[in-house]
Parts: sequence; structure tokens; C-alpha cells
Amino acid sequence: MATARKKARSQSATVEKKKQAVVVIHGMDEQIPLDTLRGFVNTVWVTDETVISRTRLDSNNGQQRIENPVWEKPDRHSGSFDVRRMTTEEDINGVRTDFIEFCWAHMLPSTTWGRYKIWFTDLLWRAPKRIPNDIFGAWIAIWLVTGLAGLTLLASLLPIGEIHRCLTGNCDAGVCVSSNLCWRWLSPLAGFAVWTLATAAIGFYLLKYFGRIARYIKTTPVNTAQRQDIQKKGVELFEALMGVGGFDPSKHKPGAPYPKWNTPYDRIIVVSHSLGTVIAYDILKASFARVNRYINRGGQARRKQPHRHELEKLIQGAIEHSGTLDIEAFRRLQNLALQELKADGSPWIVSDFITLGSPLAHAEFFLAEGEQDLRAQQEKRILPTCPPALEWDEKSGHQHFTYRYGSNFASGEYFRYPHPAAHFAFTRWTNIYSKSRNFLWGDIISGPVSGRFGLSTPVAQLQGILDIPVLPEQDFEDKAKGVVPFFTHCKYWDMSVRTGPNDSWAIPYHIHKLREVLNLSNT
Repeated sequence: MATARKKARSQSATVEKKKQAVVVIHGMDEQIPLDTLRGFVNTVWVTDETVISRTRLDSNNGQQRIENPVWEKPDRHSGSFDVRRMTTEEDINGVRTDFIEFCWAHMLPSTTWGRYKIWFTDLLWRAPKRIPNDIFGAWIAIWLVTGLAGLTLLASLLPIGEIHRCLTGNCDAGVCVSSNLCWRWLSPLAGFAVWTLATAAIGFYLLKYFGRIARYIKTTPVNTAQRQDIQKKGVELFEALMGVGGFDPSKHKPGAPYPKWNTPYDRIIVVSHSLGTVIAYDILKASFARVNRYINRGGQARRKQPHRHELEKLIQGAIEHSGTLDIEAFRRLQNLALQELKADGSPWIVSDFITLGSPLAHAEFFLAEGEQDLRAQQEKRILPTCPPALEWDEKSGHQHFTYRYGSNFASGEYFRYPHPAAHFAFTRWTNIYSKSRNFLWGDIISGPVSGRFGLSTPVAQLQGILDIPVLPEQDFEDKAKGVVPFFTHCKYWDMSVRTGPNDSWAIPYHIHKLREVLNLSNT
């Protein structure tokens, strides 16, 4: 009997439970730990009736299932006592999910008006030709509001009545009429009121929603140090999730096989919102650059990478022939190439990068000095693209996002290393956005990103990012199929938002698309 139990335990130990991590990176504003995560998990797991059969009894009480339970546990990956991970039961495919929030707001203090003004002035004084078309109207509106506020303040300080009398030839008139007295009192008061309201708007709205963007993006010694701290914590979190935490590459013997990475996860999904999308983009860039060479290359003469090779051929063919990338085939091969990379011993398991309401849509405005500067940074791999930047291989006669090791072979099918900015060859990028209308309706902060972060070549612009417009849904002619809600920037996982009679899904369309791209059941 004891032998039978021991054998049963041994057999069960060999069957590894599937597990995945969803890392949620919050946006700007004063974020309370777990506040974003709880709302997000409620939308994508607790209330989703498709991830678990309704006939399965509730795991908490054994009664009829009303919602899907989730449990909060201490998080050993983030290093924060305020952060807890939220874990689930097995879904219909036997997959368990850990939801983990990366909190960064405490490392980036609120921005003062003085610091914000430097960044704001820099953006305001851009040449019109360097302003993206999708925010040009907003840029003009900001100029008009700024000019009006300045003129109002100036008018309140000038003796308008005296100036008017002088212009009409009555400079010597010393009569003090009641209308002049009223103006002398009302003009400064009106100017003061307008200026106070403008200052309050700046303090509540601009600093609240854009202050941390200014602090994170604007390059100053103080900002750079804080950005470094955020990225360092983020990289440490991802390395812990991938099982690389604690590994010291300087102590690894050259040519020796890398260890089996100790991680319970099969894949990592990164979901980010607002400024969190920029932070997540930077963290993924830094993380992959650190682990991209952790691949066991033993027996490379016999090893092949057919999926990576097919993916590169797809990109090469698009450049040399069609000029258009088949995004469905590209995303399918990204997933296959990731599994192949993992089989080669790589710790990289980030399968998906999902951005919501991302200011990366205006990258040439926020991250660069214009479109030309943005493309220059992408060519230098400072800002990674999807598909990744390519380099010429004289031996193969093609461009690759990988490079040969040692003697290797002319055929690109054999073992090759990905370059340090090639993570979007293995990680799918999906961007969910809401089109803006009249500045305050929709989401002016967001927009499509495939045109900004696609692979730009002299003969083609290849777009490997899947852009999904929501709030409302768009038809094939890019026309709204419903009303545009007021300020949708914080509503991407809000189940109460509907966009009119055309939003006839059982659940809101934007929630349906979010659940679809998350694909928690990995179907």
C-alpha cells in the first residue's frame, strides 16, 4: 500500500500544473495599491462566465456558482508588503492565473507646477510641422486657452479706461465716472477669477493626469534617477517571475549549459494602462536585453529553429515583395517562435503585451523631437519596434532580427541568437484605444500605435501591432458604431459603460475585446 501511494505521488509530481502570470501596470494619478488590480480582475475573471463551466460548484462554499472566486495572497515577487497577488482556481483548460500589480507611483512623486511647466513649454513651442495630425487640434486649443488666460490677466492689470480715453482724444479728462470706477474694481477681480480657475484646472487636471508623464519622460538628472529606480524594480519583478532572479551571469562558465529556470509559470501576460504602457515598454526592453543570450547553444550544428526561420522569411518577403505584413500569420508565428525559444532554454516567457489608452500613440510628440527623430531612435534600437529592427547578414543575403554564432551556416534555419531589442519577435503586442472626438469625448491620450512602432524600411512600413478601437466599436470604414462616451481614458475595463443601441453584445464590446486578447484560457 505504501509503495502504491509513493508511486502515485511520484506520477502526480511529474504532471506539472499549468500556470500563468498577468502583470498589471497601472497608469497615472494617485494610485492606491491593488485598487486598479481588483477592478481589473473583477472584469476579466470574476464576472467572466466563459473561463469556468457554470456547472462547476463554487470553490468557496460548494453551492451553485454565481461568480468565479479569486483569493489574495502575499506576493513574494514584488518585494512590497503592500502588494498581494490575486490567484484563481483552474479554468476550463486546467490553467491557474496569478494577477500581480506592479506599483510604481510611490517611486515617482507628484510633479510640481515648476517642473511641469518646463515640459509643457517644450511641447507648446514645437514647430507646427512636428505636431502629429491626430493631436494638432488639441495643440491649437491649448495655445488658444493659454493665450486667452494670459491676455485676461494682462487686461486686468492695465488701466483700460484711461487707455480708451487717450485713444479717443480725452487723455486730459480727469472726470472719474462711475463706469470707470466699476471697471477699475471689476477688471482685476475678473482677471484674478479667471487666473484662479486656470490655476485650479492646472493643479487638478493637468498635473493630475499629465504631471507624472512630464516627470517620467522629461530627461533631467532627478527624473532619470527616478526612472532608473522604476525600471530596476520592474526588471527585478520580471526576472523573479521568469526564474532568473539571483542568477549571476558573471559566474557562469562560458559554454556551460544554463540552469533550468525555476519558475511556476508557462507564460506572462503584461497589461498596462496610460503612462503605465510607457513604463511597461521600457521594462520589457530592459528585461529582454538582459536575458536574450541565456540560451543553450550546445549541438547547434544539428539544431534548427524552423519557426523563427519562417517568421524571418515572412518579414523578409513582406519587405522584398508585397510591402504588407500578414498580421495574423505574424502573430501566429510569434507564438510558435516563443515556444521554440523556450525549448532552447531561454527564460523569456512574455507571450503578450497589451496596452490600454496608451500615449505611445503620440510617441513622436512625447518621446522624440518629431517623426524623423523617432525613426532614428528605432533604427538604433533605442526604441524597439514590432516587427523588430533588422540587420543585414552578408552570408545569408537577407536581413534578420537574429545573428549567427560562430561558424554557423549560410541557411538561416539553423541556430541564431536574437539581438537585444528583438523581443517583439516573440511577444505579441495588442493595443486597445478609444478614438477622440472634440477633445473631451473618447480618449485623446490614446490612439493606434502600429504606425508609430511598426518596422520602417525604405520600401515598406510593416505593422505587426494589432490595434483595436473600442468605446465605441468601429466598422470596416473606420466609422463609429455608437456614441462616443465622455472621457473614456479610465473606462477600458468599466463594465457599466455602453455606447448606444449598436453595442448589442451580451457584455460591452470593449470588455469582450479585452477578454478576447487576454485569452486567459489560452485556447
